[in-house]
Amino acid sequence: MAREAVVARDSVDPAVGGEAGTDKADALVERAGGARSGAATPATLVRELRALGLSAGDVVMVHASLKALGPVVGGAEAVVAALLDSVAPGGTLMGYASWDRSPYEETLNGATLPAAEREAWPAFDPATAGVWRGFGLLNAFLCAAPGAVRSAHPDASMVAVGARAAALIGEHRLGQAFGPGSPLERLVAMGGKVLMLGAPLDTVTVLHHAEAIAAIPGKRRVTYEIPMLDATGAKVWRRTEEFDSNHILDCFAEEGAMDAVEAIARLYVGEGLGRSGPVGSAACHLFDAADIVAFGQDWLETNFG
Repeated sequence: MAREAVVARDSVDPAVGGEAGTDKADALVERAGGARSGAATPATLVRELRALGLSAGDVVMVHASLKALGPVVGGAEAVVAALLDSVAPGGTLMGYASWDRSPYEETLNGATLPAAEREAWPAFDPATAGVWRGFGLLNAFLCAAPGAVRSAHPDASMVAVGARAAALIGEHRLGQAFGPGSPLERLVAMGGKVLMLGAPLDTVTVLHHAEAIAAIPGKRRVTYEIPMLDATGAKVWRRTEEFDSNHILDCFAEEGAMDAVEAIARLYVGEGLGRSGPVGSAACHLFDAADIVAFGQDWLETNFG
């Protein structure tokens, strides 16, 4: 898994919308004791997110740096409320949660765990699993939101909240981390968007879908093992093989080389594609998922096909 770098648990109503949604977000301000000097309010975030291009009914994958966003009255819970309000009614948010106990590195390409450690390692349970903090702590708040749906692929686990959450997450099998059959494929098919809320351009996860479907030779593959729950609730270790989302080709694995995701995203923004603007203190981007995937696929096939 690409450990892309990029704020604990409270409830957020996934159905916030319109004036009711703003009231919900503003209630968080009151609970926090009113606006602090220099801190954005949830209502301000909603206005800025809508000015950036979010609208009712959108299906949006969000990558967030709460540090870049700056202080928000009500904290991360208020950020989630503002995001949900920005796509309400009928909208859906998705985040890349992964799993904080994924034994990816420990079992990568044939590596093995000591027997005692392997026995003690917990099985992945979508209902209780933690999130990989390197992908942004906002994902923990998405997982905690009522109605949140978590995908069954432990290492590539996605979380969604909102009207189309179940359809977006769907079935997410081992071997289908980011390619056909994944939530990323469904995000594209649903006409979804990608919101970079202060997150860097090397974290545009949907571009792993472009890597997976691009017709280019020499794609790198990795194997690893994951402990999961079987139909009886017992822990079983399963082996999976996936595309190497850290370095899809050898040239991207060279020391000092920019990875394909960042290279594509930088070119996309450099050509003036997508929308850009401020939200809170963060410089943000909004991409059409299908368009940036098609751009990435074409770039990979043109240069490496």
